[in-house]
Amino acid sequence: MLSPRSLSVGIAALGLAVAMASPGHAADITKVKLYPNKKGTVADLQPMSKFCGKKPIKVALSDGWGGNYWRHLTRAEFEDEASKCSTITENRYTDGEFKPEKQIADIEGLIAQKYAVIVTFLDGGAAILKATREATSAGVAVVPYDTGDNFPGVIGKDYLDRATESQAQVGAMAAEWLVKTLHGKGNIIMYGGTPGNPMTAAQTLGWRPVFAKYPGIKVLEQEPVPTNWDPALAQQKTAALIAKYPQIDGVYSETTGPIRAFLAAGKPLPVYVGQSLMDLSCLAADHPEMKMASIDAHTWMVRLALRKAVAAAEGLDDPEPSLISLSFTEDTTSSDPKLAVKCDKSMPMDSIPSSMLSKEQQIKALGGK
Repeated sequence: MLSPRSLSVGIAALGLAVAMASPGHAADITKVKLYPNKKGTVADLQPMSKFCGKKPIKVALSDGWGGNYWRHLTRAEFEDEASKCSTITENRYTDGEFKPEKQIADIEGLIAQKYAVIVTFLDGGAAILKATREATSAGVAVVPYDTGDNFPGVIGKDYLDRATESQAQVGAMAAEWLVKTLHGKGNIIMYGGTPGNPMTAAQTLGWRPVFAKYPGIKVLEQEPVPTNWDPALAQQKTAALIAKYPQIDGVYSETTGPIRAFLAAGKPLPVYVGQSLMDLSCLAADHPEMKMASIDAHTWMVRLALRKAVAAAEGLDDPEPSLISLSFTEDTTSSDPKLAVKCDKSMPMDSIPSSMLSKEQQIKALGGK
């Protein structure tokens, strides 16, 4: 990854071409400092008001796929953050429908329509860099979010910066919790999202080395089980895995589909680590024998990506970290009251306790009134 110093040199080389090619976009994006290698936590994030600037701009969220609760809440976080700048005259959302050619066309359309900012989840991975590179060279402030640690592309060429958690850290956290809770011995299944997505790929880089240190741990499926982050699909696949493997002791999954498969099969619940989700919290509350931990679901990461991109479009530096360390939000094996189960049955079960949206905003984003 480029150092901040080499990044500034690389970006500066683009400056003249950007300024000449894109009179409709902010011409100062090549001069700002976004600190792409700076690490930090949620405590280091700053308010959007610091980066609104004075120039009217249009911003867009190009999603690679928008088909579940996490994407709905992420979109709502983006729209809420955009509403904090009076200089943002329009915000738009596009759904790539998990078709790389559709997301590429979406981004190219946003370039043509003179959007100054594009934040994006790149489900199609490196295939989408053609479009983000085109946007960046046209002077659009492009900032992907939740890319994970080793996402391809060159900062300053393919996009200005990325706002992301360390997904390798997430994978390692999950693995270490499973190892500790199982006392170093057991059969484990690790689940993923859409096939080839950068988050799951990076998580794998985190959990493989941890499990490799414990000969008593056996990962039953060598690759993450793809679920498209769809609880129904995860439940269906888990039912088949229960039939295939007589003993499953631990699970990592970002949906609760596997838990429901175990309940439906009348099997003891495995120790379970996943992503913050109200359904998971309430399942743990309803089954106090269950050992469960949840990790911040980081729907708010899109806010950081938007602030970085808006700052660049406005010619402002953004000193916030670009690489965020996540933390556990719940852990039934811990006595820490901050990690207590956060079940609230007045909320939709697909709401997320770690979201930065209000209860009312979450309910609305998830189709309630």
